[in-house]
This record gives sequence, C-alpha cells and structure tokens, in this order.
Amino acid sequence: MFAELAGAQYRVDVGDVNSGYVIQNLKGDTIDTWLSWRLGEGEALSVKIINAQNYPPATLQAVLGTLQSDAPVIIDDSLTGIGKKGDTSEYYLGWSGALAVASVDVTDVYIPNSFEIIESQTQEADITITLVDEQNADGYTGWTVSIADDDVNQILKSKVTIFNVDELSYEQISAITRHELGHVLGIAHSSDEKDLMHPVIKTPFPYISGCDVSAIHSLYDGSKSSQVVCEK
Repeated sequence: MFAELAGAQYRVDVGDVNSGYVIQNLKGDTIDTWLSWRLGEGEALSVKIINAQNYPPATLQAVLGTLQSDAPVIIDDSLTGIGKKGDTSEYYLGWSGALAVASVDVTDVYIPNSFEIIESQTQEADITITLVDEQNADGYTGWTVSIADDDVNQILKSKVTIFNVDELSYEQISAITRHELGHVLGIAHSSDEKDLMHPVIKTPFPYISGCDVSAIHSLYDGSKSSQVVCEK
C-alpha cells in the first residue's frame, strides 16, 4: 500500500544533517536582515564548485542536480505529514525548476532562475560551494555565509561549505546543498520540521516545497522578509 502512494519512491534517509547561516556586511559584521540578489533580467548566477575533483563523480552530480534540475515531483501529502492520503503537493529536485515557478509572476526585483557553472578555479563567482572532509566545530553539515550591502539589502556574494563530504551519501549531499542554496537565494530557516529549510533536515522528502517557492517570490516582490512560512 505504501509503495502505491504518489512520490513514495522519492523517500530518502538523510539522518539529521544541520545547517548554519550568517549574513555579514561589508565591514565583516554579522547582521540580521532580509536580502535578495539584484541581477538584471535574464542574468544567471555564476557558481564555482571547489574540490569536486577530490571526490567520486557522483558527488559533483549531486551538487549540480540541486542547481540545474527543473524536474517537479508529486508527493502524496500523507507521506510528508502535511495532509491526508490522496491529496498531493508539488516539489522540486533543483532550484532551477523551483525558481522558474517562483518567477512566473513578475516581481519587484528580478528572480534569477538559471546558474552558470564556472570551471576556472581562479575566476570569481557569485556563489562558491566548497566541499571538505573536515568536521565543523559546531557540528554543522552545511554552512552558508552571504556578504551583503545592507544599505540596499543586496546579496553580493555567497559562500557555501559542505563538511564531512567523505562520510556523506549522495542523498545527504543533495539535501544539504539544496538547503544551503535556499539561504544563498535569500531565505532563512523554517520552523516547520517537515520542510527542507528547517535548520535540521528531518524530513525524508528533502525537496523544495511550495512554501519555499512562495517565500522566494514574496522576498523578491517586496515583502522585506526572508521567513519561510508553511501553511499547508
């Protein structure tokens, strides 16, 4: 019976992987504010992935999938604990697909919905994702630092570190990278344990939800809030 439910094949066991997220202004001070990218229409966010060559090809594919996939997945609400059996919700495996939906309706600030992968390790990028074997001293699996011009609430650079990569499964790497990219785009943690953006990823369906998509749309449409609110 379980296998007949829509989306049951997407269930994964990621354990409890947790995330840290900080914003720093140009002086290096930690600040608490809302932020968004300010790109021109049609511009892509550039991404550089550091140390990928130190790991099996599947590791890089896990990271790239969270950036580039546009595939939606339909999951029964009873599996995710947000509704009754037979009702379904749409999720996304990658941010390209989620951002395309978030940007269907025009927003005050353009929502970037594509990524350019930078091959050169010396070239600057908007987003840097660094893969390391080291453990984080505070026990984080993923850590994102966004550098901001807080005078205009603009994200200038984002740096993501994924720790313990040599001990993580493909599913764990995908889940934590997907989560950190939510921070990169400007959204904060969710208080809902069933959502991808909860500070500790507890859901066995760690995909980009409708409430994450709504949070992105609202943020770029003038809400001045980075909060993720799940009402379903």
